[in-house]
Amino acid sequence: MSTVRVDARRRSIRFDGRTVTLRIDTKSMGIIPDRADHRFPVAAITGIRHRAATAWKRGQVVFESPDALTEVVTNVPLFADKLPGNVFEYEYSKLAKVKDFLEAVEKARNK
Repeated sequence: MSTVRVDARRRSIRFDGRTVTLRIDTKSMGIIPDRADHRFPVAAITGIRHRAATAWKRGQVVFESPDALTEVVTNVPLFADKLPGNVFEYEYSKLAKVKDFLEAVEKARNK
């Protein structure tokens, strides 16, 4: 299976067939960019909540897992959203890619 990846405002999600990786841009030492990766094995995901994006409101995907980081990530760079570590927000233009991503994850979860 090929990797499915979606990028959005300083966050990205990737699925390689077995693991969902949510990558969050952070800042270390004040201004130096860094990244924090949160991985969710497909077997450990207990649920996925999806609110589809509209032309006026960004969409949101929430990964539910026992070891998911639910605290808000506060050390994010300028113009990045302060969201929990298990949340991915995206613009309307990415809706089709996100739907493909979610279909691939659901297909793997049902195996």
